[in-house]
Amino acid sequence: MQLNTNKSDNATHDFLKSDRGRADMLAIQEPYIDSKGRTRALPHLRVIYPTGHVEHFGSPTRPRTRSLMMIHTRISTNNWTQLDIQCADMTAIQLTTTSGTYRIFNIY
Repeated sequence: MQLNTNKSDNATHDFLKSDRGRADMLAIQEPYIDSKGRTRALPHLRVIYPTGHVEHFGSPTRPRTRSLMMIHTRISTNNWTQLDIQCADMTAIQLTTTSGTYRIFNIY
């Protein structure tokens, strides 16, 4: 599932609530980010921020994060890795399944 939440806490909350844990992966553009650099998420979702988001949050030289992904915990962390892309507008993973290896990108 994909949505541009326009930095809205309410839109992010409604989007997560509407999914009800069905989607394996969520792609969010313009996510809500709180004052501590975190987005709203549910316990069954792992949040994937763009490379450098956590280390550089709040830096005047770092652009605002405009892309993130959430991956359901039913997908083992042994099956995917985050790709190192130095861009606040892009989040990417490499996912390995029984049918092959895929690179999935969320681009603002």
